[in-house]
Amino acid sequence: MIHRLWSKLLCLCRRLRRFGSDRPRKEPAYPVKLFPNEKFIPLFLAQMAEEGATGTIIARGYSMMPFIEHNRDRLVFAQVDRVRVGDVVLAEISKGVFVCHRVERLDGDCLTMRGDGNVQGTEQCRLQDVRARLITVIRKNKPYSLDTSTAWKVYSFLWPRLLPLRRYLLALYRLLWQHKLPRRFMRG
Repeated sequence: MIHRLWSKLLCLCRRLRRFGSDRPRKEPAYPVKLFPNEKFIPLFLAQMAEEGATGTIIARGYSMMPFIEHNRDRLVFAQVDRVRVGDVVLAEISKGVFVCHRVERLDGDCLTMRGDGNVQGTEQCRLQDVRARLITVIRKNKPYSLDTSTAWKVYSFLWPRLLPLRRYLLALYRLLWQHKLPRRFMRG
């Protein structure tokens, strides 16, 4: 019985993968120039500090998946006034290496962070290495304020507590929404 259900699920995923791959990719209406993070982020942060305002960047990387998507979502950062457990921060974990991850634990001035799409790895840094705090995620031109959005608050409360199940939830997300199968199930 379970084998038959698994077989049907794999067949459905193969069909969805084939369906999704035929769609043409939309090109942006404006020219896009990509810079390496180690060069761009310090300039971005310096300008943000100089102006005393917020700054917006496009998400790069898969560590905050499924709620922040690579090259799709825009992230609005503000200067850090305080850091709490559950906040998403932009921190410099080593010289020139920046990550945007959720604060998992705060011990004095030592932070432990983990990406929402990460099952195992964590990063650590000092409180003074936190450069900015994420205040808004713009997904498909709809802004979600991390401080006022009920959906984001529920997600921020539940997702870190689902760590033992996160591996399976992320696998389902990749299969059903991203149409990506593990290589061992691919033909060819």
